[in-house]
Amino acid sequence: MAKMQIAVVGAGGVGGYLAGKLVQKGLAQVHLVARGEHLEAIEKSGLQIRDVEETFTVHPDTTLPEKERPLDAVFLAVKSYDFEAACAQIAPWIGDETLVIPLANGVDHKAKIETLLGRGVVCEGCVYIISHIEAPGVIRKKSPLFYMVFGDTTITPKMEALAAVLNESGLKTKFTADARTECWKKYLFIATFATLTACHELPMDAVYARYPDEVDKALDEIIAVARAVGVSLGEAEKEKVIKQAQNLPEGAKTSMQLDFEAGKKTELESLTGYVVHMAAKHGISVPRMQVCYEKLRDKKQGKA
Repeated sequence: MAKMQIAVVGAGGVGGYLAGKLVQKGLAQVHLVARGEHLEAIEKSGLQIRDVEETFTVHPDTTLPEKERPLDAVFLAVKSYDFEAACAQIAPWIGDETLVIPLANGVDHKAKIETLLGRGVVCEGCVYIISHIEAPGVIRKKSPLFYMVFGDTTITPKMEALAAVLNESGLKTKFTADARTECWKKYLFIATFATLTACHELPMDAVYARYPDEVDKALDEIIAVARAVGVSLGEAEKEKVIKQAQNLPEGAKTSMQLDFEAGKKTELESLTGYVVHMAAKHGISVPRMQVCYEKLRDKKQGKA
């Protein structure tokens, strides 16, 4: 059987690590779409992965196959604000059965990507990982954690085959018909801590230690919005997030906090604005998220 043709669009902490592990194991033909100095370093010296227990270098294919050969799967490992450009770049390689899996933070990506591409099987997807670009051509993973979830309301043999390749490559993955709920479970954590870390300009462990009441309120507000849009989250999911918060790596920051600090584009609308806007639509009060959203929006616009 021919190897699956997989493209990873975006070579940052998520996409770079994902592609690196897939190339290392050699169970699929991987195409990595990167850019800038990072791409130049990868093409010159390879992609180095500095994992918790190992360091290795691979040489991924940084080109895409011929247009008449649709890919089996595409991972969109870019921030949500880059989806439009990423979809335009990858569109010629999307066939009717190509799995398209967004891995950006957020819970409203599927419909947007379906509109942008017009074909393919667009899944819900999320990943748990703490990693970043340490230097051009180098990905640093700071925790043993890697867990991916993807799927659609109908499970296909291609999804099963993709999950098998990922798991055999050492990338713990679950595929499910209820991936939407799984993505909301991650969103509950990341939207809470991305918002509060950026708002207070503190790492995750410090936010939980100093502002436990705010964490609690933000979790309740996001759960209320989830229920309003038909996703069943409750105390069990809240307790799991709190348990995660009690075991956070010291000094670890969210990507949105880092982006604010660096003056880059941020995922404010996906991680905070979405909660505020959907709450308003459904008549729900979310004062903690509202205050942080307004503060961060003003900061982004240079008013702070």
